[in-house]
Amino acid sequence: MFDTLFKRNTANIENLTASQAKALYGNSDVVYVDVRGADEIARSGTIKGALRAPLPGLANFAKPQGGGLLPAADSGKKIVIVCASGNRSGIACRQLADMGYPSVANLQGGFGQWVASGGPTER
Repeated sequence: MFDTLFKRNTANIENLTASQAKALYGNSDVVYVDVRGADEIARSGTIKGALRAPLPGLANFAKPQGGGLLPAADSGKKIVIVCASGNRSGIACRQLADMGYPSVANLQGGFGQWVASGGPTER
């Protein structure tokens, strides 16, 4: 009865290694989103082409119905979230899933692992 009254979120939240995330790079159906602050990104860079949507204001950038910085929830795109270590990106994945985004992924180990794997970066 609980599940009937309160539908549980069935979004697919994946945990990706840097190698797995890098293998997706260049796919037009994958969007990378960096949820770190502007100061962190200025110091270390980010994934080349990643959208920048700091975690504290993520809901302002993610409009599930469309019209936000992130694609609409029904766009069919996978959203790969990155932060420094994988902690904030995990929180962001849950927030997006709760907003109705069906395919979100957490880059385990964060941006440092992306760099270590040889993933493309920019400042």
